[in-house]
Amino acid sequence: MRTLRTALASGKLAHAYLFSGPRGSGKTSAAKILARCIDCVNGPTPDPDNTCENCQAILAGSALDVLEIDAASNRGIDEIRALRESVKFAPASMRSKVFIIDEAHMLTREGANAFLKTLEEPPAHVVFILATTAPEALPPTILSRCQRYAFRRIPVATMIERMREIARAEEIEIDDAALGAIAYRADGGLRDALTMLEQVAAYGSAGTGSEGAITATTVDAAFGTTGRVYARSLVEAILAGDASGALRSVDEASDAGAEMLGLIRTAIGEYRNLLVARIDPELLDRDLASDDAERTRALAAGTPQVRVVRGLRLLGDALAAGRISGNPRLEIETAVLRLIVQGEDPSLEALATRVALLEGLAPASAPARTAEPKKAAAPKEPPVAEPVAPPEPVASGGPPSLQQIRSLWDHIRNRAYEKHMPLRTPLSRATVDALDGDLLTIGLVDEVQAGFATGKQSVVEDALADVVGTRLRVVFRTGAPGGRGARTPATSSSAHRAAPASASEPDGESDLLAYAREKLMRAPDETEAE
Repeated sequence: MRTLRTALASGKLAHAYLFSGPRGSGKTSAAKILARCIDCVNGPTPDPDNTCENCQAILAGSALDVLEIDAASNRGIDEIRALRESVKFAPASMRSKVFIIDEAHMLTREGANAFLKTLEEPPAHVVFILATTAPEALPPTILSRCQRYAFRRIPVATMIERMREIARAEEIEIDDAALGAIAYRADGGLRDALTMLEQVAAYGSAGTGSEGAITATTVDAAFGTTGRVYARSLVEAILAGDASGALRSVDEASDAGAEMLGLIRTAIGEYRNLLVARIDPELLDRDLASDDAERTRALAAGTPQVRVVRGLRLLGDALAAGRISGNPRLEIETAVLRLIVQGEDPSLEALATRVALLEGLAPASAPARTAEPKKAAAPKEPPVAEPVAPPEPVASGGPPSLQQIRSLWDHIRNRAYEKHMPLRTPLSRATVDALDGDLLTIGLVDEVQAGFATGKQSVVEDALADVVGTRLRVVFRTGAPGGRGARTPATSSSAHRAAPASASEPDGESDLLAYAREKLMRAPDETEAE
């Protein structure tokens, strides 16, 4: 607010100000303070005395020249016309007439247009102060005529200190853990924090009389559990590799009534704090209490960044899947186990994590050789593959097997989606049917899906080369492989023409794939008849 203080000290005031920011961050309170700064007997001044007649009237809400208007309930053109008529009159007793318009974004389009005319050519004795949580909802024509000041979320430590002062003045016995629990719930809004402090003080007095201080348990009892304690123990168990302890934390959170989606979100927040602690530990002071910030820094110091990033990704996937599946507990338990047993996870992501961890443990003093290529030494253990390599590396000089391609099919499809997103529809239900030399046959459900994929064989070939490391030709086929109704469209790859599918007998897995595809292609009434 340095700009405002300078303007008040010099007497160079604007005719309109816009205060924007999250709820409870002090926008309306700051507007009332600015009104006192403008109309104080000693003003304009950045430091009103709060004792003069004008300041006392503004504090009491009885000042005729300071009007607070709720735009949520006075949002139409008729109310704005009444405001325009009021603006014309000179102040009754003060230096300026100050109009504080709260929730300004709630003005209707007609009301905003009517207000714009007054804002363009206001009388010299009028100052407008607009407060809003959604400045982007206001018309640009109004925004361009206001001096804008953005209010930020209030840091947790600042809210705790302010609540401690109020509790001391009001003789409320409450410990720091309870103050922290309230501050976290307030999410940057001091007004919300003070409201909850008042409520929990009444709850504590009703439940315990005058004995004992209000604790975090009291806060949970008053407002319900947020799952923060369980999320913290869950993340600590994951990082310690304690699968049993992690699942127990999820179970305890469920028994306590914590919402599983909320538990996932809170766990994501814990991982986010770990990542911030590794990149810039000082940023934690805005979001965490001092004790929690120190604990997070200590935990992050022993956690490789690649593990933190992978945790964020898997928990984010679990949150999205939990919303869709309707079983968020299963999704978080699956994600937790994948994070803990990443050494057994065959996915490329887990493999990349293990490689990064091994690289982090490699000695930094190893001599670098730039004059000649590095020769392969005989390692005691099998060499670690690059993150893009398959879990079962293909032998050098030889093509991959059909089983290897099938085990990597999910990764091949994802790579193809990155190159051409419309392939998601046909490839999501496609199967790998046969491999004859360097010709790979991919089965599609029906002719409609084949129409989407026609001409895009080269995209799949590129994805295969990226994941498998070997260039193969691709042909699409619909219907049962080698059976009735099978059809092999011509490929449109720039490098190859159509080639027949493998003439070899299909194995049991191919027969199963053919049966599944045939069931999918049959009409519903035929399926019911069976």
